[in-house]
Amino acid sequence: MKKYDIQVQHEKKTIDMVVRGSFSEQDVQNFMRDYQNAVSSIKAGEYTLEIDCTNLDILTQDMVPQMEASLNMYKESGFHTVQLNIRNNAVLKLQLHRLARSIGLKNAKTVDV
Repeated sequence: MKKYDIQVQHEKKTIDMVVRGSFSEQDVQNFMRDYQNAVSSIKAGEYTLEIDCTNLDILTQDMVPQMEASLNMYKESGFHTVQLNIRNNAVLKLQLHRLARSIGLKNAKTVDV
């Protein structure tokens, strides 16, 4: 099963993304390539990036640099808002919130769904 899905919703001005499980190095490379392709087709400042993290595993120490790099990529893209959706996972919510804050992703919000 693929670890992620990325859908550009032009009419809603969102990019809907789903991430699940844990990512290998190859998964990360594929994700970054597909993400860049999706974002290159829009004006990110007019869009919200909505990420469904409800099936994402708690970050291991190995995954932290990869997640930090992803959050930094979202920041550099310049989205109007970055929304991280979480379900019943206080640890993951705290991890994502802390990483977003540490890289200066000020327009990120974590939401319990």
